[in-house]
Amino acid sequence: MFSNFKERIISAIAPDLPPLPGNSERAIGAGSGHHHNSTHQRLRFAASGGQPMPDKFPYARPPFLQLLTQDELRASADHNVRPIIVPRDINLLPWGTGYAECVNSGKSEWNEDQGAFCRQVLSDPEHKHPDLPYTYFGIFDGHAGYGAALAASHQFHHILHEKLVDCLELLLPRDADATNSGGDRNKLNPTFPHPIYFQRRVTKDELIIGALESAFFNMDSLIAQDSDRYRDAGGCTACVSLFIDGKMYVANAGDSRAVLCQRRATPERPQANTDSGIEPDPLEASCYPVPFSADHTPETERERLLNVARLKPHLMGKHYVAMEYAKRPHIKDMGQRILCRQGTMRGWTYKTLTMEDLCMPVVNGEGKRSRLLGTLGVTRGFGDHELLAINTGIQIKPFLTPHPDVKQRDLTQVVSIPDEDNRDGDYGVLVMATDGLWDVSENDAVSRTVFQTLSKYPTEKHRYTMVAQELVARARGKINDSGHWRLADSKAAATVDDISVIVIPVCQYYKEHVEWTQNYKRDLEHRRRQAQANMAQEAVNVLNGVFAEEAHVVEEEEEGEVVVHEARISHIQTEVPRRVDGTLEETLVVELTPSLEHVHIQNADSAAVESRKENVNDKDKEASTTRQQKGRKGKGKH
Repeated sequence: MFSNFKERIISAIAPDLPPLPGNSERAIGAGSGHHHNSTHQRLRFAASGGQPMPDKFPYARPPFLQLLTQDELRASADHNVRPIIVPRDINLLPWGTGYAECVNSGKSEWNEDQGAFCRQVLSDPEHKHPDLPYTYFGIFDGHAGYGAALAASHQFHHILHEKLVDCLELLLPRDADATNSGGDRNKLNPTFPHPIYFQRRVTKDELIIGALESAFFNMDSLIAQDSDRYRDAGGCTACVSLFIDGKMYVANAGDSRAVLCQRRATPERPQANTDSGIEPDPLEASCYPVPFSADHTPETERERLLNVARLKPHLMGKHYVAMEYAKRPHIKDMGQRILCRQGTMRGWTYKTLTMEDLCMPVVNGEGKRSRLLGTLGVTRGFGDHELLAINTGIQIKPFLTPHPDVKQRDLTQVVSIPDEDNRDGDYGVLVMATDGLWDVSENDAVSRTVFQTLSKYPTEKHRYTMVAQELVARARGKINDSGHWRLADSKAAATVDDISVIVIPVCQYYKEHVEWTQNYKRDLEHRRRQAQANMAQEAVNVLNGVFAEEAHVVEEEEEGEVVVHEARISHIQTEVPRRVDGTLEETLVVELTPSLEHVHIQNADSAAVESRKENVNDKDKEASTTRQQKGRKGKGKH
C-alpha cells in the first residue's frame, strides 16, 4: 500500500518520469533509434501460467555511477530535463577515466545505453611466470529494449577473460634466456606446445585479437540461449577497448565509435586570414583525430549484405530483391529501362523493369537513414534474434553478424619527449561513445573539445570527467521555448538519442605499464637468483650424499701384496664468475667418475678444468709406475 501511495505521489510531482520496469511489465514502445516499429517487442509468455517471462538482469545504470535507489533511477530518466550523470566517486574508474551520460528526449522510456569496465589479472597456476594485468572498457548501445546491452555489460568481460585464459601460456611474459635455449623449451609447459612447434607463426597480437573476436560471437550465442528462459532482450551494438601488455586494442560491432584524439607537440603556427583579420587558434590547429573503429550500417556494409542475399536468396522470401536502383521503380514504369546495379556490382547498368523489380531492396536509403530490410539501421552487434522485418515477417538475424573489427596500437613504440609536456597528445585520449554523440558531432570537433577542456583544467584530478561532461552537454544541446533540443552553437537540431561517453587517458595506462614492467624485471631477477641458489644447494646435497656412501676403504690384492687405497677426492673448487652488471653468479657442475676415484667440480672456465685434469693424469701415471716397480721387485725376490 505504501509503495502504491509513493508511486502516486511521484507521478503527481513528476508525471513524465516512467515507472521502474519489473518482472511483470515490459517497457514497450518506440524503444530504439534503429527500429521503426515495435512488433518484435511483443511480450513472450512462459509456457505455464501465462505470466510474462522475466528479465535476466534488473534494469540499472552502470555500477560506478552509484545510482542505487529507485528515485535516482527515475530522475536519471527524466526526458524533460535530460540530466547529465557523472560518477560520484571518480576513483572508481582507473587512471581518472571520465564518464558521462544522459537519457534521450522521449525516444524510449529508459536509457538503453550501458557502460562497463573491468580490471583483471592473468595468473600462472604454477607460478612460473609473473602475473599479467589488463583493463577492459565497454560501451553498449541497446535498441528495442535494454536487455541485450544490460546482459553484455554484466557478462562480456567474463567471457573475454575465459578466452584470454585459454591462451594463457602464450600470453604470459617469459624469461628470454629460458625461451631461447633449446633445452628448456619443453620445460616451460610440456602439456602445451611451444610456438616453435606450430605450423604457422602465431603472435601475441593475433591471440588477443582472436580472443576478442571469439568473445563477441560467444556473447551473441549466450543471448540466443537465454531467449528460451527470459524475455526478448532486443539487440545492442558493442565497442570495447582492451589495454594489455603495453598495447591498446579496440573492437567494434555496430555504429558506436572509438576515436583517439591526439595533438602535435610543436604545431606550425597557421597563417592568419588577412581578409577577416581573425587569428586562428594554434590549439585547434594542432589537434587531430585518429579513428579506431568504423561504423557498421546498411550503407557501409551494402556489399556484404547484398552478397549474402545473392548467395542465399531464400532469406529474402519473395518480398525483397538484391538490387539497387538509381530511381525508385514504380508500376507505371513497367517495361521501361531503369538504371540499376545488382548484387555487389560497383558500376551501374540498364535493365528492363519487371514485376520482380518492384520488391523492396535489401538495403534502401543512404547514410544514417539507410535500413536493412526497411527495419534495422545497424548490421553488427549482439542480439536481435527475435527481430522480424516490418510488414513481411522475414527474419533479420541471418543478415546480421557479431563479428567485430579490431584495431591495435603498440604504446611502447610511441615517442614522447618529457620536456614538451605532451603526454596526452602523444599517447592520445581515447573517446568511446554511442551514436548519440556522433550523430551531431564530427571527429575533428570532438578532438578539439577534448584538448580545449583539458587546457582549462591542467592539474585537476577530474579533468577527464569534465571532458566527458562537456562532450555530452554539447551533443545534447539546450531546450528552447518550443520544447525542442537545439545545439548551442549552430541552433541546429540536437540529438534525441541516448548519449554515453567514456574518455580514457591512454598515457595514464602507459605509466602503469612501465611501473609493472620494472616490477616484473625485479621479480624475474629474484626468481633467477632463487633458482640458482636452489640448484647450488641441490648440488651440495648430492655431493654430501655421495661422500657419506663412498667414504670407505677399498682393499685390493695385487701380485700377492695387499695395497690399501683410500677413496681419493679431488679438491672441490667453486668459481664465482662475475656478470656484466657486477653481481656474482655461482655455477656448479658435478661430474662423478664410474670408479668414484675422482669427484671433480667443473666451472665455466674450461682452461682451469684442463689444467686440473693434467695434474690428475700425472699423479695417476706416477702411481702406476710405482706399482709396476713394486711388481718387478716382488718377481725378483721369488
